[in-house]
Order: sequence, then C-alpha cells, then structure tokens
Amino acid sequence: MPTGLWRFLALAGALIALVFVVIETADVRAYTSDHITAEPADGRSWAHLRVVSVTGDAAENGGLRAGDIITPLFDYTQRVRQGGEPAGSTLRWAVARDTSHFTATTTVTAVAGNELVLLEIFNALRLAMILIAIVVAVRRPDVLAARALVAFLLTMAIALIPGGAWLPDPWFVAWRTVRTPIQILGLSQGLLYACIFPFASAGGVRAWLRRINPWYTLFSAGSALAITIWNQTTNQTHDLGVLSPVVDWSPMAYFVAIAAAFWIAITGSSGRDRQRVYWSAGSIGVGFSGPIVATILVFAFGRTESWVDFLSLTLIAMPLGLAYTILRHRTVDIGFVISRALVLTLLSAIVILAFGLLERALGKLFIDASHIASRSVEIALALGLGFSLRSLHTRIEIVIDRLFFRHRQRALATLKTFASDVYFITDPDVALERTVDVVNRCADAENAALYLIADGVFGCAAAIDPASLPAEISENDPLFVRMRASREPELPREVASSLDVEIAFPMFVRATLVGALVLAAKRSGEAYDPEEKALLADLAGRVGLALDALQTAAMRRELETLLTATGGAASAL
Repeated sequence: MPTGLWRFLALAGALIALVFVVIETADVRAYTSDHITAEPADGRSWAHLRVVSVTGDAAENGGLRAGDIITPLFDYTQRVRQGGEPAGSTLRWAVARDTSHFTATTTVTAVAGNELVLLEIFNALRLAMILIAIVVAVRRPDVLAARALVAFLLTMAIALIPGGAWLPDPWFVAWRTVRTPIQILGLSQGLLYACIFPFASAGGVRAWLRRINPWYTLFSAGSALAITIWNQTTNQTHDLGVLSPVVDWSPMAYFVAIAAAFWIAITGSSGRDRQRVYWSAGSIGVGFSGPIVATILVFAFGRTESWVDFLSLTLIAMPLGLAYTILRHRTVDIGFVISRALVLTLLSAIVILAFGLLERALGKLFIDASHIASRSVEIALALGLGFSLRSLHTRIEIVIDRLFFRHRQRALATLKTFASDVYFITDPDVALERTVDVVNRCADAENAALYLIADGVFGCAAAIDPASLPAEISENDPLFVRMRASREPELPREVASSLDVEIAFPMFVRATLVGALVLAAKRSGEAYDPEEKALLADLAGRVGLALDALQTAAMRRELETLLTATGGAASAL
C-alpha cells in the first residue's frame, strides 16, 4: 500500500478509536452491573439459565444465589444478555431453587468503587496506546514493522474492554459481535511485529510464523465471527467440537508465537538492535502476562473473583515500555513531533493573546460606537488574524528550529549546500570522498559508503570504515533489485540483503541504477526522519549525475586526445 494512503487510513482509524475511547472515558454512567453471572442451564439455550455468581445486596440481585435456575420474564435481548442495559433497569425472573419456585427482581446499577477505577485505568491505557500509535504512524509510515505496531496498538486499544453500552441497540450488538475478531486481528499484528522487528528473518521459525499468521488469523477470526452470529440468531450456544476450544484459546496461541518470535530476534541480533528488541519484547511480554494468567484462571480453573480482573493491570507496562523505547532507544524519531508540537502550542498562544489584546484595545476605542460597529471591528480583526496565520506559522517554525534544533538545521543546510556544490567538483575521487565525509558528519551516521557498479558488481568506491563493509556486492543482491524496481530508498534488512547497513539511497542515471549511498545507523540510535531522507535521496541522485558527467567529460577528453594523435599521424604520412 502506498505510504501516503496507509498513513491517511492509519490516522483516520486512530481518530475513530480516539473518539470511541474518549466517549467511553467521559460517559462513566454507561458502565453498569446487573449483579448476576449466568450460563445456559442445559449448556445451550438461553431460555433457562443457571446462576454462577451474584454481587451486591438483595435489593440489587433480587436475593438470587449461585445454582438457582432462572427464566427471564421479560424480553431477553442481546443487550441484556451481554450486560449492556442502562442503569436503573429492572429485570424480573422466574426462579427455581430446589423444590421452591418464586419470582425475583434484579436492578441494574452503575458500576462504582474499585471496578470503576479499574475501568478508568484501562481507558487511560487505551488513550496512551492510541497516542503512541499516532506518533508512530506520523513518523514511520514507510516501515512495515511500524505499520504492524500501529495496527496492533489501535486494535488492542479499541477492543481492550467490551464497552459500547452508550451505542444504540443495533450498533451495540454489532460491536459486541466484531470485538473478538478485532482482538484476534490485533494479536496477529503483534505477531507480525515480533516476526519482522528489528529485521525480518529469511528463514526459520520466524519466517514460518509470518507465513502462517494471516491464514491462522483468517481461520480463527472468521470462526469467532461465525460462531457469535450463529449463537445470536438461534439464541443458543452451539457445541462445535474442536472448533470452539480453538477459538477460545487462539489468544494463547498468539502469545506463545509472539514470545517465540521475540526470543529468536533477541538471540539473532546484537548491539542497539538487541536493546530495542529487549524493550519492545519486554513491554509487550509484561503487558500480556496479567491477561494470560487471568485467562488461565477463568477458563481452566473457573475462577471468577473480582481480583482476577485486576491482574490485567499489567497491560500498563505496554504503552509505558513502548514509550520509553521510543524516547530512550529511539525506535521512532520524535524530534519532528516535538518541534511541531511546540510550533502549534506557541502559535495558538500567540493568536489567542493577540486577539484578546487587540479586541480589548479596540473595544476601548469604540466604547461609544454602536453594537454593529463594534461587531464589525471584531469580524475585521478575526479575518486579519486568519489571513496572517500562514506567514505567522512559518516564522514561528523558523524560530523554534533555530532555538531547539540548531545543530540539526545546520546539518540539513550543509547537505543542501553540498548537493549544489557537487556538480562543480572536477575530480571523481574528491567527489566520492567528500560525499561520504559530509554525509557521515551531517547525518550522524556510524558509517557511510558509496557503491558504484562495474562489471556486473557493485563495488565500495568510498567509505568511512571500509573494513566493516563488503568490498563487492552482486548486482542481483535483493537490495539493489528492490531499488531498481522501486527507485526509492530501501531498508536492507527488510529485503534480506547481505549489506548490513540501516538505509540505502539509489543513484540513477538515465533510468539505470549506477550506485547507492548507504548509511549505517545513527550514533544516537535515532531514526532517519523524512526530511533527512528526502535530502539524502536528492544528494545521492545528484552525486550519480555528477559522477556520470565527470566520466563523460573524461571520455570526451580521451577521444579528443586520440583524434588529435590520429590526425597528427595522418599529417605525417
């Protein structure tokens, strides 16, 4: 999927998830409790239920006890069955207890106390996941691992708790129907992230897990959706043999697969990559540890005590750990985000302050004017400020960059200047050496090199540390094949290249790939941001054209020398 389209869809999905979670957070009255947990008495039909547990006092649970057989004396809708009825609702039941039969009325009340605190903690957790997903989507839309992480965070955030009680009945039923498949989809994206971060494996267990992941997801999510719809339409639960436990325990299968993929990534990586995997794997692993234990206690041992729900608070480690990884180990470059946040904050403050001051000053001047005149002044002032926003934004952005990102701006300016100067260098060797030197300093790269094609192989023509790079690489290496096809910068590890660097920028001359500018990871561990990549891509293209021009000039001089010598020999004859 094109980068621009993917980023648009990701941000649109994040906005939808954000609105959903914000409403859930604000509308605390939508969280209710009907004070009874029941299951089909015959294991199938919801016409007669067996009470599993009760909470609250007799006025709330109608005096029901665990083991009572109850029959609804009202319209037992999907909303009621799934615990989404509003607070204040009363539910009447026919009760069979041993040899006695009577009726009982239960009352739906708003969730309060510890349960409400738990729900609000989960909502804060969901908001944190969405915000992290937005940052990653904005900064790294071109990286497959980042895309998987965004999808994982958004799906987990929106489906973490049932919620949706504020929705109209049809939408409520639809949401509860798709929630489990969304959870499965989110776990599949988590598995994809574990299989390709920080690099994808060409073979082995990680590659095998990545290949079967979409097929298992299609099977488990499709089965969960089909079972839910079937149960709803028939108002019964159906024994589907081995299919039911497969769907029930599919999250556990994903947890095991994610752990295995991360473990293999840790053992197969080194240095900064290993630190990144440690923190990513640790954040996700610790986050899921509580839900895993809770799932085992509920499904395997039938434990339904309230404290079991609190085990899932370990999920807090997930956004906290991923945020620390992003900030400390620079899985994502956030410099641009901070800069723009400061720009927008200052811009908003200046506009509001200017509007307030001007309105007050002009209000005093026109204190004796009519109401229409004073309103006209306010409208004119608002229009004037509106038309000046663009230039004001640009000026504030320049000031912010100069104050907080001076070194970065100087480095980018140096790259721009050298991109123009490279055309005027007359010695190819000087052009090569100066290119890798400037790029190495301005991009803060651990290593930089230029590979040029000759006799069917790409040779290392210049490098800061040539000993750490292969002297020659086949023209059919996956990296160079991919760059020929895409004509875009590529990440060698994502295409399983033999070249161990962070990023490569193609050098094209007349639609032919003649070389590549390759950079190792930054010394700071920070990612290359879009502005840097655009400048480096432009520089690589200019260097390729400059070298081609120098080669053409050298060939012209040789030809002229040859013609001159041939002409002199002919004259002598």
